[in-house]
Amino acid sequence: MFSSQDGFTPLSRLALGNQRWRSVRVRISRMWVASNPLTGTKFGLDCLLIDDEGGTMQARAYRWDMERLQQQLVEGKIYALSDFTVRPRLDKYMACSNSLMIVMGEWTVVEEMDEDAYSPIPLHSFEFVDFDDVPCWNGDRSLFIDVIGQIKSIEDIGRTWKWETWSNIPFRNIRLIDLRGEHELNVALFGDLVKGFTAYSTSASKCYLNLEIPEVQKFRASLHGPPISIGRHSCEVQKPINPNELVDSWRTIQQLKNLSAHELQKHIFLCRATLKGIECSKGWWYRSCYCCQKSIRGCICPNNRSSVRWLARYKLNAVMKDDTGTMNVIIFDEPAKELVGGAEAEELIEEVTAEKISAAVRTHRSRVFAVAFENGCFMVKRIFNDDMEQRLGSEMAAADDIDLALQEQGPSASSSYSGSPEVEEENIEMMGLVRKLKRLKTTDEPEQPDETKEEKKVKRLKKSNDAQ
Repeated sequence: MFSSQDGFTPLSRLALGNQRWRSVRVRISRMWVASNPLTGTKFGLDCLLIDDEGGTMQARAYRWDMERLQQQLVEGKIYALSDFTVRPRLDKYMACSNSLMIVMGEWTVVEEMDEDAYSPIPLHSFEFVDFDDVPCWNGDRSLFIDVIGQIKSIEDIGRTWKWETWSNIPFRNIRLIDLRGEHELNVALFGDLVKGFTAYSTSASKCYLNLEIPEVQKFRASLHGPPISIGRHSCEVQKPINPNELVDSWRTIQQLKNLSAHELQKHIFLCRATLKGIECSKGWWYRSCYCCQKSIRGCICPNNRSSVRWLARYKLNAVMKDDTGTMNVIIFDEPAKELVGGAEAEELIEEVTAEKISAAVRTHRSRVFAVAFENGCFMVKRIFNDDMEQRLGSEMAAADDIDLALQEQGPSASSSYSGSPEVEEENIEMMGLVRKLKRLKTTDEPEQPDETKEEKKVKRLKKSNDAQ
């Protein structure tokens, strides 16, 4: 028996496949446009659905169907949905733990329902995680997590640099205390959430204040004494970058090695070079605390002096080379993954040697590296891909135009500018060894986002439905 007495199927009883003859009555608890915030690419319209049993399921309308459904659906209202497809959930960025999800398409029928005609449907559903367990989700992108707490302090708006957008983006830190008053958690807000705490946002992340749910009501009942005032602090940790200074920060390897200690503390520098490989005697990965990413020995984290789960992360002691000389640099996890096709170090430690990693990263192609001097050595902060190099070239051309205009106004208005070394024109060749490494791809075969792959599947399914 798959249908309830009123003709609607509970979310918990949906099965894989087309649901042309079934309907669900659900509330749109949350609705957002699934997108890449760094590039602006939209993947579709996502919704968190709740039925009258309190069951939850995520739904998606892919980008070619989202315009119509955006006009029909309103967050918070109740709808009857029919003629949809049920498929396995996505691997990343899900708003609930249900193993299935609904795909809404051009064939999906949407009918708004009377709020009072049927049994009540909850407005919200959360899967709260204790503050103690939040660090265990570090790096896990499968599920958005929910936390609940009392605001202890708020920081002023800060700014941090994002390479993908070539701009500084605003953020705000807030400090929460859990409802037991035992643990604290720092939460960083980005985008629309920075300027005002609102439950309405274009992303899946939402911030609710004084929400009337049982957990909040129970917490309020436990409070005694006068209310705690919320602290207001300046932003302590900011990492903004002046784009104009960055464009003017080109250095050769010899120039980097000749910089004074004072000069090294000022900038991130750009350097075009090739990689000769890594120092194999020092290995290529390290044991890190799963939560804080600090290096650990055994299973004890030096930060909290307790036993923790450890994770392998990249640490490449690499050698860079240009026409002026060579230089040792350290390349940690994120930039290192770009060199080996995106694979996690954890996936490779049992079958890949340092010699293989060295051969995989060694290339005759010159690349742009963003480096900084930290803890007594040069560290690679970013390795530019083709899109970033193109963006950098545009910024440099704009800087040259400004510089030329200033020079035309006279010597007193001119400024100095150091351009990029000439780019070598070489064919990009990746060694066949990289293709043999577990789950590695060559740099000219970038991994597609899961959404792109899923869209192809849905298009095939759509054609199949149309043919029936």
